[in-house]
Amino acid sequence: MTSAPDSFSPDAFAARLRDIRKATGRTGADIAQHGNITKQTFSGYLHTGRLPSASVLGSWVLRLGINANWLLTGQGPMLLEQTLHSAVPVVERISRLVAELRETGADEAEVLHSLLAMLQEELARLENDDSQPSDLAARPALDSAASLGGAKA
Repeated sequence: MTSAPDSFSPDAFAARLRDIRKATGRTGADIAQHGNITKQTFSGYLHTGRLPSASVLGSWVLRLGINANWLLTGQGPMLLEQTLHSAVPVVERISRLVAELRETGADEAEVLHSLLAMLQEELARLENDDSQPSDLAARPALDSAASLGGAKA
């Protein structure tokens, strides 16, 4: 990609936004919509040195699957799906759950409720028996989300 790593300047940030457009094939208007902003505001990020709010950044991370670390610093992979083989097992389980829920058509609220349920279950398990959560720990949360949305896992 063209953006300079390890850099958080308006120019480097704008370059990463351009990289997102190229890599995903999305238009500026589409990326703007996913950030709950206008295409004019998005254009301002590209051309005027304006930087987005945390809310806009968070929307892009959740809705487009952009890696927040890469978006802010240029370090790491651009897309969250590229981090599935990270050294942090909980990140892998979260990524898998979100991907599975998206495939079932779950909306944002269902995704967040399922993530919350999964994390609460894993925390309770750790607090109760100090064992490491298994790779299947996300399954009850996925089943719960599927029953909420009427979709099948």
